[in-house]
Amino acid sequence: MQHSKTLYEKGLLKNLKMLTQRQYSNFKFVARLDQIKTFYTGIKALNFENNGKFQVSEDGLRVTVEEGNCVQANLYITASCFAEFHVVDMVTFGLNMNIISECLGLFAGIPCSLKMFYKGDGAPLVLVLHPNEEADISAECSIKTTNIDDVIDYNLDEESRTLNVVFVRGPALANIFQELNKAADELRITLSPRQPHFKIETLGVVKTETFVEVAKTSDMIMLFNCRDTTSACYRNTEMRLTHKALAAASKVAIKTDSSGLLEMHFMMQSEEQAEVYVQFYIMPLAEI
Repeated sequence: MQHSKTLYEKGLLKNLKMLTQRQYSNFKFVARLDQIKTFYTGIKALNFENNGKFQVSEDGLRVTVEEGNCVQANLYITASCFAEFHVVDMVTFGLNMNIISECLGLFAGIPCSLKMFYKGDGAPLVLVLHPNEEADISAECSIKTTNIDDVIDYNLDEESRTLNVVFVRGPALANIFQELNKAADELRITLSPRQPHFKIETLGVVKTETFVEVAKTSDMIMLFNCRDTTSACYRNTEMRLTHKALAAASKVAIKTDSSGLLEMHFMMQSEEQAEVYVQFYIMPLAEI
């Protein structure tokens, strides 16, 4: 990590604030965010595993982390969120999530812009951060990249007769999780076209410890589309991995079917009013 050294001083750029078309050709990926708050929040939500897989296409940026074969989390940022976005074909590389999180947090709490540069295979990802109200202060971070393995392709069948989809207001769902027993071993989620329409309960060794039921007519329900009753248990420790994303979400989409695979989308609004979201897949516990 090097402070107060800019890329143009190293000969990489002629002008830090503006790349010419010729200079663009030196990089596989260049992007600029005028505000990093939402991006930083998303990265922190995924910082429960060391190895992050970064995939960049003309559609935007996807960051993926996996915990074994049980949990996958993805951060999606569309190209429209960036003030500047340039990518050649599909770019993939691995990063240490803790390191990029620490770099993005150098000016935590201060409005800050970010520029990212990546030359290609084997090259580091270079971050340049500028506090928006401090013209003479900047920080440059050069983060080693690694090769990445393929990620698991989780997928719910949108045509399944048992697919259930519910949209919930984020703050309301966060309040529900606050009421549940955090020390419980398991958490069961039930969705049904019949009452109770939406039920979350924590399970201990012997019996149900706490539960919350929500009717489909509740103000916290934004959309309710349940075709059949689904009910599955999940490790509470794995469900808690979603809480950082939930704390920042304005709305949450919950999807599942008879397989028990749980898909959750945590929607956040970026400073540019473009949609950023974190997606979790969580495998159910086997019923005994």
